Amino acid sequence: MIRKKQSRLVGVFIISDIIAILVSFFYSYVFRFYGYIIPVDPEKGMPSLRSYAAIFPLFLVVHLVIFFFQGFYRRRLKRTTIDDFFFIVLNAILSILIVLAILNYLYAYSQGKAPLFRMEFKISHYFIAVYFIAVIFLVSVLRNQIYFFMKRRYARGYNLQNVLILGAGEMGKTVAQKLSAYKDMGFVVKGFLDDEIKPGEVIKVDGGIEVLGPIEDLEATLEKGKFSDVYVALDLNNYPKILETFKVVHKHAVNVRLIPDLFQLLTLKARVEDLDGFPVISIDEPPLRGMMRFLKRIIDITISAMFLLIFSPLIFIVSLLIKITSKGPVLYHQERVGLDGRKFMMHKFRTMITDAEKRTGPVMCKPGDLRITKVGRFLRRFSIDEIPQLDQCFERRDEFDRSPSREALLCQRF
Repeated sequence: MIRKKQSRLVGVFIISDIIAILVSFFYSYVFRFYGYIIPVDPEKGMPSLRSYAAIFPLFLVVHLVIFFFQGFYRRRLKRTTIDDFFFIVLNAILSILIVLAILNYLYAYSQGKAPLFRMEFKISHYFIAVYFIAVIFLVSVLRNQIYFFMKRRYARGYNLQNVLILGAGEMGKTVAQKLSAYKDMGFVVKGFLDDEIKPGEVIKVDGGIEVLGPIEDLEATLEKGKFSDVYVALDLNNYPKILETFKVVHKHAVNVRLIPDLFQLLTLKARVEDLDGFPVISIDEPPLRGMMRFLKRIIDITISAMFLLIFSPLIFIVSLLIKITSKGPVLYHQERVGLDGRKFMMHKFRTMITDAEKRTGPVMCKPGDLRITKVGRFLRRFSIDEIPQLDQCFERRDEFDRSPSREALLCQRF
């Protein structure tokens, strides 16, 4: 159900991205060479539109491939606006760098002895600057407009998927929370049926969802309301009720979805694999493998180099402040546990007094911890103390990730 709607939305996004890249590319050409804002060098002359049109497919393919590896076309489509914008900017940077590298190589090759082809022009740097801004703006705007159109359409009640959940326990609540994340696709949880909770009681999920009655009222509830999907979120102790539910649901034109008792394992981002026809659930395996891991490595190095260059003045100022305001080294070193349980030495700006763990040992920091210095409190508030870790991305000791690495000793205790 969700996958079907996702596949439709993916198609819309691919078309919108192609349109945005196409318009950005040729707008940048016109603005650069016919906008009379940026003067054209008389010696180089005006490059033909045909020359730029010939390299447009390269721009398009690189953009779409990177979007694919970023998860825009095959992973969960629900992202925050900030995340979307960040990935679009990153896509534009990587795409331009890759295209420039390819074009420079082809140009150098064409100037050699007995080349198979001749490349007579180099792409304008001013064109690249205009294109960089235009493609980020248009891709972001079109994607936001698609979401805005969908929200307005579903707000008016068009093509809504009304969902009924059997079971208001932990599994039922989790299903409701998951479905509420897809409101933009028209999924609306209308209520629960549960034998242990009184009818009319409101379950605190997504602003409150009402319990419509006991499970035995399923047939009457389906006849009254216009439901398109029924989720059965009952544990295995209610096996007879599950069988009875299937008999009732099959009398009506609704989709029935069974949430197994293993759902709690699946919430750990587990993956279902096939072992010669036997389903196996992998829970603790790292999700990044092969090409995705290689691409992430490139992204780590690129972003680290860029931010180290940008933050170099800040690094100098912070180092000076730490040295002036408290005794001890500027950096703090500690053993941490990273990917696949590998241990590495983590480097951060020191935010506590020297030998802060000498008396207490390795313990988690608490709000108002007296061991934190005045400068350290400011650094922690804005996560400035994490900046030195950018250097570790070059050595593959650490990676950009939302989940931080953990202290080795605390992991052992846990």
